[in-house]
Amino acid sequence: MESRATPLASVLIALLLWLPPAADAHHSRTRFLMDSPVEMEGTITEHAYHNPHVYLTFETTDAATGDTREWLLEANAVSSVRSIGWRADTFLVGDQVSVRGFPHRDPDHSTLFVDVITKADGSSYRSSGLAPGSFQAPEAPVGGSTDFSGVWQPDFANRNVAAGFMPDSLPLTASAQAVLDEYDPDDDPAVDCISESLPGTVLPVYPVQFSRVGEDELHIWYEQFDGRRVVHLGMSEHPADVEPSYMGHSIGWFEDGVLVIDTRHFVETVWGLDRGTPSGTQKHLVERYTLSDDGMRLGVEYWFEDPEYMTEAVTVTGGEMLLKPGYEFEDWDCDAEAARRHLAVE
Repeated sequence: MESRATPLASVLIALLLWLPPAADAHHSRTRFLMDSPVEMEGTITEHAYHNPHVYLTFETTDAATGDTREWLLEANAVSSVRSIGWRADTFLVGDQVSVRGFPHRDPDHSTLFVDVITKADGSSYRSSGLAPGSFQAPEAPVGGSTDFSGVWQPDFANRNVAAGFMPDSLPLTASAQAVLDEYDPDDDPAVDCISESLPGTVLPVYPVQFSRVGEDELHIWYEQFDGRRVVHLGMSEHPADVEPSYMGHSIGWFEDGVLVIDTRHFVETVWGLDRGTPSGTQKHLVERYTLSDDGMRLGVEYWFEDPEYMTEAVTVTGGEMLLKPGYEFEDWDCDAEAARRHLAVE
């Protein structure tokens, strides 16, 4: 039987802050001047309502010369903007709107990240400042989880960024460092609609749903990119003949009320440790989840190793997720064109 003890030889790493306040975890926000908003008026020429980003095209006219200019307006993900009533038919071709947004760092790029867009009838729709997967909480009191089931997400109200750590914080081997040195954010697997691997999803940017399925299984569904896991609670060890996979093979058990999940049997994965750093077949992850007495908070800590790409194991502590009562998951349904669209203007 495999040992369930967390090795003592590990490096304690705190969760670092790594994006500006108005940003979500997607690297494309760094392309914009998030502290230098501009305002303009014009006409909607397209509304593409897809994940991972909603896009609009918008035509303005220079009052002095009569010249027109088309802008690409990038907004948040569908799962964020729908929380404030933004739907696929909210903006139609020909709508007159005013836009407050953040310009591209390169002034030659006609691209804005939308802060607020307002229609002629006065209705306004925000994009920036929305937590990924945000929604209107139910007014009626809701009881907490009693068995870890529910939809969970880190608390964005008290944090200006997503959970995570920069890859250069990891104790990398020379081969991993060589890959990181060639880091290019445009190589992000997300632009091919590929979900983030473990351990990056342990404290997710978007909501995650834990579901108990009978006595022997816990299913985990990450809303962003539809990442799925099955945790086998009835197994005491990993079978020897498991087919390696992107999310690995997970077994779980309870220690004094704490949910422990052990995951092995990963395939070699691009950016499998974090942005720009791969992971190998020997990657091993142990997660520990502690449910608060009222069932509204989930304490999170995890330990992982990857002998091929890390010189020593790493432990991350102090994570926490909050229950999101009433949140309804939707399929991410990632659109490859929307995922790559920002690359076409760079």
